[in-house]
Amino acid sequence: MFQPIEGNVSIYKKIVMQIQDMIMRGELKKGDRLPPERQLAEIMGVGRPALKQAISALEVMGIIRSRQGDGNYITADSVEIINPLAIQFYLNDGKMDDILEFRYIIEVQMASLAAAKITEEQIREFEGLMEEIRGNVPERADLEIRQKYNNLFHQRIVNIGGNRLIESIYSSILDLIGDQIFQTDGTEFYSSHMRIFEAIRERKPDEAAFYMADHFHKKFPNYRYYKQIHALS
Repeated sequence: MFQPIEGNVSIYKKIVMQIQDMIMRGELKKGDRLPPERQLAEIMGVGRPALKQAISALEVMGIIRSRQGDGNYITADSVEIINPLAIQFYLNDGKMDDILEFRYIIEVQMASLAAAKITEEQIREFEGLMEEIRGNVPERADLEIRQKYNNLFHQRIVNIGGNRLIESIYSSILDLIGDQIFQTDGTEFYSSHMRIFEAIRERKPDEAAFYMADHFHKKFPNYRYYKQIHALS
């Protein structure tokens, strides 16, 4: 089971990797409750700040769930934790701006490509998704609803682009995107996505790229490089 952590460099990363390894070996299973944090820190021979940092990273990766007043539970099995890009991102101290920049580069261009490639059948399917969003995502919808439909919307655009390599990479970072959505307030969710869709439906690549860039600008206004990398009014 749990082993003492050796060394004093990147302790929290070693904790993360040990818990992942225990899941992969079947020593920890979905639904298992971890020992209380004070006890676990003693067992592993680490400080509680490092343990809390590791628990936070594992929770963001969807491997554990912290329940207030009840403890930390394993929520992923050995198949579900295999997401190398997400794991490496967190273990290498990735920042939210890293996710934003990746999304900005990919999604702005994919919106343009989708507008150029979209078929009549894909338009009808996309219209159905937009109707579903309008009926199910009220203003200031909670995180779970926003995350679900935001992922569906942007994944649809990537799929329309038809680039299998980009589809594969994008699918692997959906968990990271979900974490980033947590920082937004959810206002104008439908209308901001609708503007992007309308430009794609009208097969206007420049407008689709513009509205996607504008979408990022409004949701994440503190990013400093917008004006240097894209023309926004």
